[in-house]
Amino acid sequence: MSAQRVWRRRKVRLTAAWTAAAVAVAGGLFWVSGGYDAWRHDRALDSACDGDLAAGELRALLGGTEVTTSGDQRGGQWLCKVRDADPDEDGVVRVTLAVVSAHDHHGPSMDGFGAPLGNGWTGTFDFAPRGSADGNRGARAALLLDCGPESGDGLVATVDAHLARGDFSRAETRSRLTTVLTKTAMSYAQRTGCAATPGKAVEDVGVSVTSSDHKPFAAVSGSCAGILDAPTAARWGVRTAVETATGRQPVETCTFGGTPGPELYRFTASYGPFVGSRWFYLRDETLWKGDRADGHYMLAADCPGAGYTSVYEVVPRGDGRKASIALDHPALRAALKRFAERSAKAHGCGEVWAP
Repeated sequence: MSAQRVWRRRKVRLTAAWTAAAVAVAGGLFWVSGGYDAWRHDRALDSACDGDLAAGELRALLGGTEVTTSGDQRGGQWLCKVRDADPDEDGVVRVTLAVVSAHDHHGPSMDGFGAPLGNGWTGTFDFAPRGSADGNRGARAALLLDCGPESGDGLVATVDAHLARGDFSRAETRSRLTTVLTKTAMSYAQRTGCAATPGKAVEDVGVSVTSSDHKPFAAVSGSCAGILDAPTAARWGVRTAVETATGRQPVETCTFGGTPGPELYRFTASYGPFVGSRWFYLRDETLWKGDRADGHYMLAADCPGAGYTSVYEVVPRGDGRKASIALDHPALRAALKRFAERSAKAHGCGEVWAP
């Protein structure tokens, strides 16, 4: 064998050895620096929580924060929890998703002042910007999914989230959390045999309204629109309103106030599991028949899917309660009926009825 060929073989061997050493060193550095753990945690997202977790959307929301996940099935409720991988890091990441049958839902109540998701979804996003009366860093969103036309055949999905850095003041961040919720819930629905129809992508999510977000009565265009005519509003002393944008939510609220905005009357529509204890109050026939001294009235409707029962109520508040002697009872009941009929129609419910 010539000296030249021997040298070539040695060169190849040396090159291979150098390459192997470089890979080993790189791998060692990757391991020591925590890169392997980060990669392992990141890859684990793809199969987390029975594979239902919207991993890609969660990565976009968290912006590279290293997290761990855990799943659980408790009392008929499916849970998926996301937490910081390193609890000693500054800030805290908490994202908790839950899906449960509409019949079994006993989750957090909603006040009806969140932002509707729109785009074919029945849902709400609850976040009040920092600096407002109810400002905070966390957010909560809820979603109703209809599995079929039968009343009560549906799911309730919720997400509670807190970010290590920043909050949900940016519309893009709210949209990302909403997408995590909708995609996770739809994956769970498909895996468990719920024939829910997905809505469209939610690209612009608003923020919660607060008691200070009142507008002139003449300018209402959302949840307060069409409930009172101008003469009735003037007779009741209504000058302002607090309302959410038009859109199907599990709880919908409208309040009317005086000047500069004390609350006089609150109208609320609650669907399915978010009706809570209101349903039991309907057994009191004075809530829908005759004149009640406090002006508190209720109506109901039968709805398909997750919104199986809806309850609509009007409650005089603040100065309105103090002036109960002068309450316009027939007009109150008529206003409640208009509010109920409009909301029920938007949710695909049947005719509004009094028990």
